[in-house]
Amino acid sequence: MSNKITPDGIRVWQGYRNELYRNDINGFLEKLGNIFIPVTVQLMTPMGLHMYYPSIVPHSVSPRSRVLPDEVALVGYPSQDVYTAASRGSVAGRSYGALHSTVFNFSASDIPASTSEFPVRYQGSASFDWNVPLYFSGQAIDWKGLNVGVMMWEWAEGESHLSATALLGLCADTIKNDANTVEIITVLQHQYGVLWFAASASEFPQEIVHLLTRTQSTLVLKTFHHLTHVAPLFCEKDLGINVTSGQALDVRLSQ
Repeated sequence: MSNKITPDGIRVWQGYRNELYRNDINGFLEKLGNIFIPVTVQLMTPMGLHMYYPSIVPHSVSPRSRVLPDEVALVGYPSQDVYTAASRGSVAGRSYGALHSTVFNFSASDIPASTSEFPVRYQGSASFDWNVPLYFSGQAIDWKGLNVGVMMWEWAEGESHLSATALLGLCADTIKNDANTVEIITVLQHQYGVLWFAASASEFPQEIVHLLTRTQSTLVLKTFHHLTHVAPLFCEKDLGINVTSGQALDVRLSQ
């Protein structure tokens, strides 16, 4: 079986912790590490899950940081059909879907609703819409054989639209001209942006980093995903994993 997948089979997740954990970040992190993150790969890998890259977003005391999601992730399947069959056509998938609401918010309230969408190919800045995930290469790649980095930032006030269109054009140029960067997936909101990239070397796309610096955006997260193994389902004494703020994980089942 090929390890390569195209980005149109990768869900882009932006999760906000629910009311139960509004003032309990430690309880939220414990729930992620003890149950939610491990069970994602335990239940869904046999159903076709190919890759899982969650990141725990650090929060500052700034009021603007309240719009940031608490967890973002890339959740990859070989195709959208495989994802649909796994998540809706199996008891394991439906159980996993129901588990989300025990941790994350999905209702209309002062807490933003969590979202999960497949990205679409970037077609130029004229077709750009906020909160629509985009990819830039579209080729089938083996993400697990590459270095996967993630960046999240808050836009400088009043700069988001001009900065966003400049960033998207630079992403397209990076894919075209930078041999190290193989794929970029990004989702941009009015207040913040998230960008993932797969690269042959563990180097961030410097022109993109420089653009964010020039536009006075505030970097919230900038790191590579590190390999984390979890035990298969039904193992005794499975304590899950330790999860801390600012982590970016590449979560896989132990062999």
